[in-house]
Amino acid sequence: MTQADPDPDPDTPAEPQDARAQESRPFRVLCLDGGGMRGAYQAAYLATFADRMRANLRRAEPLDVGTAFDLIVGTSTGGIVACGLFAGVPLATLQSLYAAAGGRIFPLQWARPVPVLGALVKGLGLGLRGGECALRHTLKEALGERTVGSVHAERGIALAIPALDINRHAAVVFKTQHLRRLNGRDNARALVDICMATSAAPILRSMARLAEPGGTGATATYGDGGLWANNPGLIGMMEAVEIVKDRREHRPIHLFMLGTLPSQGGEEIGARALHRGAPGWGFGLKAIAASLNAQAVGYDYLTAKMAEMRDDGSFAFRLPAQCPSNELRDYLTNFDDARKKVLNALARQAISDVDYAWASRTVPMEAFRAALTAARPQVPNETRKEEPTNG
Repeated sequence: MTQADPDPDPDTPAEPQDARAQESRPFRVLCLDGGGMRGAYQAAYLATFADRMRANLRRAEPLDVGTAFDLIVGTSTGGIVACGLFAGVPLATLQSLYAAAGGRIFPLQWARPVPVLGALVKGLGLGLRGGECALRHTLKEALGERTVGSVHAERGIALAIPALDINRHAAVVFKTQHLRRLNGRDNARALVDICMATSAAPILRSMARLAEPGGTGATATYGDGGLWANNPGLIGMMEAVEIVKDRREHRPIHLFMLGTLPSQGGEEIGARALHRGAPGWGFGLKAIAASLNAQAVGYDYLTAKMAEMRDDGSFAFRLPAQCPSNELRDYLTNFDDARKKVLNALARQAISDVDYAWASRTVPMEAFRAALTAARPQVPNETRKEEPTNG
């Protein structure tokens, strides 16, 4: 004989039917790693997977992939892709952004892959000022003057983008006002400015100086979010846990991480190299690469462990990819390689990796398909601009 349910508390309102239906759906998060020009791989991967899903669902219109997720998180180049998805920019547009503007964002492409000349270009900061102007112009063409607050009000998607406050050497996360405790600090920030900040990689890009919210004329200088969160999975999981709790919902969290190709780092250190100075560390570039690789592994583990500890079916899953070819692996050592053959190799690898992932029938991959199935049709840019927002 089972114990009868206690009488409902008369002071507690009955849970609406649509609220219960909402709680049956997982809270979905997409997290995008940093990686310079390798963001072209992320855009191609998502575009290819979405096109496979569109054909499978027999839909005529492309999928608006951003609407498949409750929260989108991205660092550096992944932050650019994240902001595009957040704002509803078509993935084809994001792909063309890398192809059309990469050589202007990182000028002197002919010299960058050459060992000595490439080091000289980066060491002297050649082309940084022109690259900054080219990136801002390209981002404005794609994102316009849209702000964090206006897009959040229009589309209801949460956003989190890490950066580094250079003035205070402090970790910063630009985010939508998706929690009751948040004061809307970043609502007025332009998406273009956030992209400039999170992608301001040392040596490869200029730092980003932004006007601070409040209209006082104060400015702050920002550097690449990859300096502390190149794999932003842990940020995504923490934000998701707090959002679900803040809304008093009981939903599992399905978090998907997409990198910029699995390029395992590491090196054999000889006796003399133990005492190497700045040249041996590539004037800092090797130290940055070691940090990025260590984060990718460590944050994957921590994110997955947080999901497991919820004990409610939550998971953190890195979307599968194959080991790149030897030639492509050589290209991956340079985050600023925007040559046409490199971008073509990245796109080709993305297509192959999607076919590889498509064959998987694991629970996380089925959940990723379910997420894209829920995506709304892509609205053309011209139509979207004419739609009223909820703000």
